Amino acid sequence: MNVGRREFLKTGAAAALLGTPAVLRAQGKGKVRLAYLQLGWAATEIIHKEDLLGKRGWQAEYSIVAGAPGPLLNQLASKNVDAIDMSFALAAKAFEDGVPLKVTGVATAVLGAIVARKGAGLSKVEDLKGRRIAAIVGTSTFFDIRALTLKGYGFDLQKDTQIVTATSPPDMVTLLGKKDVDAIIAWQPITDAVVFRGEGVYLAKQIDLWRKATGRPSGFPVHVCYLVHADFLGKNPAIAKDLNDAQKDAVDIWYNKPARAMEIVAEVTKLPKDVIQVAHRETVRMLHGLPDEQVDTLIAQLKINKEFGFLKSDVWDSPDRIRREFFHRV
Repeated sequence: MNVGRREFLKTGAAAALLGTPAVLRAQGKGKVRLAYLQLGWAATEIIHKEDLLGKRGWQAEYSIVAGAPGPLLNQLASKNVDAIDMSFALAAKAFEDGVPLKVTGVATAVLGAIVARKGAGLSKVEDLKGRRIAAIVGTSTFFDIRALTLKGYGFDLQKDTQIVTATSPPDMVTLLGKKDVDAIIAWQPITDAVVFRGEGVYLAKQIDLWRKATGRPSGFPVHVCYLVHADFLGKNPAIAKDLNDAQKDAVDIWYNKPARAMEIVAEVTKLPKDVIQVAHRETVRMLHGLPDEQVDTLIAQLKINKEFGFLKSDVWDSPDRIRREFFHRV
């Protein structure tokens, strides 16, 4: 009873605070708008449906964007959203084109593959020479696989094969089903759907092309990363760690609660459950954070993309500049 008024108020305030749920105690973090691709296949769906940013005190608004990645990048550039998931190669391209963004973390390893039509007589990568291949030429997956094939096998998919330009992943599937092409260059979960239906077989996965081209037996090249607009990040630096921590929780659900993970993915992607089961099993690796080893691998990816013409800026020649200007590490 001898406690002074100031001490009493401090004690009362502390008791009240400790009795408040963590999500309410952290509400001061404010609003964040996270948008992601419907077929991004990066566990962002889990962050959304489990509200893993909300559980860290953010007033999170989630948006699902169908179709190609370009419009999603434009939403970030115009500040209509604060953070997105995005192809790592396209993120680098946008950065060198002047979009004020920062890579704050990674989401999933490479998802691409070359799938051969069943019965086309293709058993190895070299068999593709002279064959008809469907691809969406402007995608990062095509550029990456072309560069890795050139580096690892010594031939150019764009010059030494007959590329049939597709407009969308379903377009590639149609071309393969009609036997208009001998193979497709695509990414999950589209590739898994083709294999599951028995129309195609994996000729080479992007991770295997990477291993052969670079001689790196370990580490995971990245397909999807998280981007935050530099202006939002400057005013809300806590988002970088919270987004990585949310991704870590999503990855934990992906591997330790697969039934729940696949339920969420089915809800978002609208793909059949049996296709999702195959794609879940075939996914190379879900990732999170920006550890040193991962950054080294990302820098190697950027070097290859510059070497084979996808990227142009001198910034990719300097690992120190990349670490300082392109990445944001907590």
